[in-house]
Amino acid sequence: MGASSIGVRPELVERILRAYGLEWRRIHQPQKGYRNNSFPVEFADGQVLNLIFYKSELGILGLIQASNRVSDYLAAQGLPCRRTLGPIACLQPTGKTDQPVRKRYAGLYTYLTGQTIPWEAYTRDHIKALGMTMSNMHAALKPLPQGSLPDAAEIYLAILGRMEKYFKDPGVCQALTVKLQLGAPRPELFKHYAALLKACRRLPGQQPLHLDFVRGNILFRNRPDSAHGLKVTITGILDLEKTAFGHPLLDIARTLAFLLVDCKSKPAAKVRKHFLHSGYSKRGRAADLE
Repeated sequence: MGASSIGVRPELVERILRAYGLEWRRIHQPQKGYRNNSFPVEFADGQVLNLIFYKSELGILGLIQASNRVSDYLAAQGLPCRRTLGPIACLQPTGKTDQPVRKRYAGLYTYLTGQTIPWEAYTRDHIKALGMTMSNMHAALKPLPQGSLPDAAEIYLAILGRMEKYFKDPGVCQALTVKLQLGAPRPELFKHYAALLKACRRLPGQQPLHLDFVRGNILFRNRPDSAHGLKVTITGILDLEKTAFGHPLLDIARTLAFLLVDCKSKPAAKVRKHFLHSGYSKRGRAADLE
């Protein structure tokens, strides 16, 4: 086993496993996530668990705790999500520490089988399964209180503000025109999007959301789901570090935007139909959003 892209040495992996009181047979190569690296750990009885090392960044502990809370809740409701199997491990910095060093964390979880697939490989059944699973996830999350989850609309309003400032930069506008032959977004668009986000925040039915329900965080298996007339099954919903509290429309819109951009071989109308109608509404369990 080699070192991972976020600098996790093999001896550190072994030290954390010992701290959890585990004896393993094999540590597999890491799998990279958005904010983490996952090490599948195989045991003598054939069981596989997942040791996850998180990137060191401001506020990461709160994100891990929120992610664990939502993921554990979904797993208890029968959704294919990781369950935490012990306390969060805090990795103390070693060597010279003259400068402030952010703490790093690790956690032990259940292992989910399946694999991610590229957007271009998504069939209509993959898209339907995506919509159905999001709908089931929203239905399951509806009773869960907000707790420490951030406001989803506020997150996107802050991003929108940074985007507006960026596109007001004369150098950016010049580069768009000269290099890309594009014009900057019209200023009124930002006001329009801000109004939509604020209106979305006032809607009833606010609840916990995933907010990163996209290709890299969904595991599939080519196993028929005969109960729902699908040729594939979703076996894993990963990486809930972006989880926040808001209206389900934000989750739906974000995932649909990725589908429309990246599933280039399929007409937009078909993508919407498979995801929203055939998947989310027809096969899923989400309550009426109005």
